[in-house]
Amino acid sequence: MKQGLEVIDKFSGDYDFLSNFYPVVIQSGGIKFKTVEHAYQASKSTDHNIWMKISNLDADEAGKAKHIGRKVKLRKDWDMLKIAVMRRFLMEKFTKNVTLRKKLLETGNSFLVEGNYWHDNYWGNCKCEKCKNITGRNQLGIMLMKIRSKIKKCKKL
Repeated sequence: MKQGLEVIDKFSGDYDFLSNFYPVVIQSGGIKFKTVEHAYQASKSTDHNIWMKISNLDADEAGKAKHIGRKVKLRKDWDMLKIAVMRRFLMEKFTKNVTLRKKLLETGNSFLVEGNYWHDNYWGNCKCEKCKNITGRNQLGIMLMKIRSKIKKCKKL
């Protein structure tokens, strides 16, 4: 991160739209999901029943979708696919929805960090006492900044 760069390190309040829990329709496998989180968690499994169960949850039940996703039998290729799956859903979220695209662009050149307190140092950077000496990988923030950059370069979107 460059010195002097503004940092957005909380995907809540004015920046809640950056969260995967933010309500937005995402389509995958012919099924509509109510948030990126819903679609991502369903994608961990090849079981159509799991997909349907998650797709039937309301948008404000993204936490339930996450809980279900933690308990499913992971598809064999999940570790190889998870980054591409997340990227695809985020691209859909921020390119198909004009309002969300505009909001992402309005973050300017801010460094985006999915700051959290639930020990997620892969997608974000946990700020709790237990994790204070761990630098999170912030995969979600990095992915959002790359998408923002692509949108800025592409006039068609």
